[in-house]
Amino acid sequence: MVCVLAIAVSGCARSTDDTPLTLSPAAAAYPASPLPSASLTTPRDTGKPGAVLAVEDPPRGPIKAINNRDAVVKRIVYRSTSGIDNSATEVSGILVVPKGTPPAGGWPLVAFGHGNSGIESTCGPSEYANLLGNDTIIEAFRLNGYAVVMSDYQGLGYGKDIHPFLNAKTYGNNQIDAVRAAQAIAPDVSNHWVSFGVSLGGMAAWAAGDRQPDYGSDTNLDATVALVPVGDMRGLADRAAQGTLTRDQYPLLVYALDSLAKTFPDRFNLDDYRSERVKSEWDTLVQCVPDSTGDLTATQRALSELTPQDLMPKSAAATTALRDQLADYALPVGRTNSPVLVMYGTDDPLIPPQWTERVIGKSCEAGENLTIVKRVGDTHAGLDSAQAIPWMKGVLNGDKPESNCDNRP
Repeated sequence: MVCVLAIAVSGCARSTDDTPLTLSPAAAAYPASPLPSASLTTPRDTGKPGAVLAVEDPPRGPIKAINNRDAVVKRIVYRSTSGIDNSATEVSGILVVPKGTPPAGGWPLVAFGHGNSGIESTCGPSEYANLLGNDTIIEAFRLNGYAVVMSDYQGLGYGKDIHPFLNAKTYGNNQIDAVRAAQAIAPDVSNHWVSFGVSLGGMAAWAAGDRQPDYGSDTNLDATVALVPVGDMRGLADRAAQGTLTRDQYPLLVYALDSLAKTFPDRFNLDDYRSERVKSEWDTLVQCVPDSTGDLTATQRALSELTPQDLMPKSAAATTALRDQLADYALPVGRTNSPVLVMYGTDDPLIPPQWTERVIGKSCEAGENLTIVKRVGDTHAGLDSAQAIPWMKGVLNGDKPESNCDNRP
């Protein structure tokens, strides 16, 4: 879990009583009449990525931290594309649009990438009354005059698609298509947008920026903000083999292994990467954050009892297969034409700075305009990101930040 200052408030809450609701395909039938809010239009399924299939009230009622009197808050289902095989997918998310008179050109739109919430279909933030702790960040954006769309990501919250954990292309596609969906049904939203994300959402935000010139060329991306981004996680394979995983990295490896075994069953056998003891705990380990019962106790216990031997690959070939696949999933996944702010800490127990710097180096070599901020002593959950919003606002107001790739920290 990541807690990062955003605008005026920080969001770190985890509710233990917000069990998820699954939106069944039947519930996603297209509305037969115009939506009750005058701020949104009736969705139309064009069959293309970003087409909106359903718009409904959040399953758990009003989102806790969002002032619903001053905002239109809807759960949406929209079309997207797998980053693995380019197949058509359907993804859910949350859309928040301020009420009132928008500025000239419409409410600026932030596509917000949320952090890791799990890999199961019940792990979509839009299914929870607090959006799994993302409600306060979204409300902070709204209070500052932004519309926000947040994708649950493929396989989380809706449909039968497998969630391809750590696959940057899929996250980028999902983020771009969430923007298309928001702009399709919210006429008060600007046709310009910012890609903004934290941790796993930092990967989504950066990937969306990279994918925009190709996959999302019909959209107008102004800037990308990636805070403590998950970028290139191939190091998990080597650390697992060496028995040097940090306690924070255990859940990521568990999720990655489970997702890979489901995505590529002919190539990844879970028993090549887990002990017999942990095999009996696997269903508990892969629960959501929080799990589907709203109770973290069992999962926390199972995670706390993991040892290096429990997740150690059984062979060098297994280690290589895992490393290569994670490298294939990693950033960068293109070259963005808009400025990017990347912020990370030197004392991050989840993502060592060298892993982030590998992505930064490749992006700089590709000619991306990066503003790189390396926070000495900051951790993953304790990044001081106070300059992120002023930087973003400056770009939206016409600032043209110069890349510090050639003089990076």
